[in-house]
Amino acid sequence: MFIERSAGRIRLVRTAFVVLGLLPCAALVGWAAHLRSAAHRDAIRGRWQQAVGLPLEVGAVDHPRPGVLRARGCAVLAATGGRLLELPTLELESAAAEDRLRIDVAQVDAAAAVTLATLAGEWLRGHARHPRNCVIEVADFAWNGPARERGDAAARPASAALRVECVAQDGSRAIRVVRRAAAGDEDEARIVRMVADGVERTTVEVAWSEAVPLAILAALAGADSGAVAAAGTSAFAAGELRAECDERGWNGSASGRVEGVDLAECAAALSSRASGAATISIDRIAWRDGRVHEATIACAAGPGWVDPPLLDRMVIALGCRPGPATPRDAASSVRSFDSARCVIRLVNGQVAILPADDAPDRIASAAGVPVLAPPPRPVSSERLAWMLSPPAAAFVPAAGPGAWLMSVLPASEPPTATGHDDSRSGTSPPREGRIDF
Repeated sequence: MFIERSAGRIRLVRTAFVVLGLLPCAALVGWAAHLRSAAHRDAIRGRWQQAVGLPLEVGAVDHPRPGVLRARGCAVLAATGGRLLELPTLELESAAAEDRLRIDVAQVDAAAAVTLATLAGEWLRGHARHPRNCVIEVADFAWNGPARERGDAAARPASAALRVECVAQDGSRAIRVVRRAAAGDEDEARIVRMVADGVERTTVEVAWSEAVPLAILAALAGADSGAVAAAGTSAFAAGELRAECDERGWNGSASGRVEGVDLAECAAALSSRASGAATISIDRIAWRDGRVHEATIACAAGPGWVDPPLLDRMVIALGCRPGPATPRDAASSVRSFDSARCVIRLVNGQVAILPADDAPDRIASAAGVPVLAPPPRPVSSERLAWMLSPPAAAFVPAAGPGAWLMSVLPASEPPTATGHDDSRSGTSPPREGRIDF
């Protein structure tokens, strides 16, 4: 018995097999090739650049599973073309109203920190441009400050996991940053922006025990380059901050500790010379309407030395008094000290330089003998700004740490009717001269 065969039917079956089998397979192969093509990578990079607002660099793109995009060899570029932040690998997972970004390694320096802070500010205010919630998880995060770049292992903060949550709800927007170290320590920073009845209010709460490079904190706070240089690029800080901002300005308080302050770098910002390291303990600093109105700060340094002109400025501007251990020889090149400790207290625009409790007659000593004694009375905050200004500063400091202090410290109260204090001389510079001890 023979099965009847038709050439037309055979061709039809073969054609159907090609159409229904081979062509979808070819389409899938073509689509896979497109996903790995440079055109697809550039299209994704263009969308990301539009969302971020910064030029990006993307090396390769993969699609490991549905809804997840993995990119390798990524970098955030500056407007000048330099690399602000390098991200070896990242994964982006998109849901209905949320994007989740996972990053394996990230090291952030001062320039990158300022850029990221700017992006965070844009997200807090960008309801139309940034309508989606976002969660960023970094498996290995670390600050990349100047001390770390120099290879100072003792000054390197330990890397840890970082989680950033950007959440919008009921007209309010909040950013929460949580750092979890391997030892179980947890630091947290929270920024909330609320708008009610046309009034905008921003609150900031930070409790951070990790040592953060002070240059990065100063850059985030908007301090100019002169103030950053005066702080020293090798210093690290940690502490707590609570503040809020409304139509009147910033109000709040902070406390913390700054370690590893390089006196040589601080003095260089003042056109002077010094050597040694210092630690600053901020018991409390409070500001109102954008200006500091109260502060208690303890400073400790030593051993080290300062050049005579810098010591002269402390005597002329602040009213400090030379001690018995100060060299009488005017030609002496430096003033050495074994220990220097003082408490700086700011109240109502007046600055008091106080000695430590166990050494009431000195703020610096050498071999147990006072080198410098504290001033007998408080001085105006303007005189502290003048002490921190270069010797050739104009009538009003226009740059450097002195100018920055003038912008954040309150004006001194007028002198009382019982007498006149020359230290309350407004913005007039102290008389220049040389003190021979």
